[in-house]
Amino acid sequence: MSNLFGNLLDLIFPPRCEVCRQSGPEPLCAACFTQIKFMKPQLGIHSATVYGGVVRDALHRLKFQRRKKLAEALGVVLVKYLAQVESLQLKEIDWLVPVPLHQKRERERGFNQVELLAKVIGRYYELPVKNALARVRNTHAQFNLPREARSVNVRGAFQAVDPPALNGRRVLLLDDIFTTGATVAECARILLAAGAKRVEVLALSRAVE
Repeated sequence: MSNLFGNLLDLIFPPRCEVCRQSGPEPLCAACFTQIKFMKPQLGIHSATVYGGVVRDALHRLKFQRRKKLAEALGVVLVKYLAQVESLQLKEIDWLVPVPLHQKRERERGFNQVELLAKVIGRYYELPVKNALARVRNTHAQFNLPREARSVNVRGAFQAVDPPALNGRRVLLLDDIFTTGATVAECARILLAAGAKRVEVLALSRAVE
């Protein structure tokens, strides 16, 4: 019955690429996917793509228009990146930890987009996704702040949810956009202080300023 209903909806509202709106079965079509610019690791920073174009549009639709289907497509982008980066060995990682949203913002949005991305990686590499961090202060969006204000904005904004469980864990911390690195640096500091043995950082995209 559910398949029949889904087919009926497809007839009434044909599926389209969420970015370019061309008809097709995938939320991110092949033409859009080929426009994504992958990045090489720089000074230990693992950012899969440049923040702009298709990635920027897809992330915006995912986060602010609640196009959750795009999480799967963007998660595949991260999986493709990880398959090509030898400096990040997923076999040496115990947990995938998404950068959290504040409870208020997550309730408004209905999901944490970074957690959705982490779940795609987790399924592919058979790694657990752990919400090991909580955002205890509802901060301003980092992307809109001047560089010098970003560290101050996130200072004291996170805490470890279960510090004893983190003891000795090797963690891959995941975020959607890397700008100055203030957010992931604060999150990594909290994880290490709680007992994590190692914290690697991966972002879907990097804002090139």
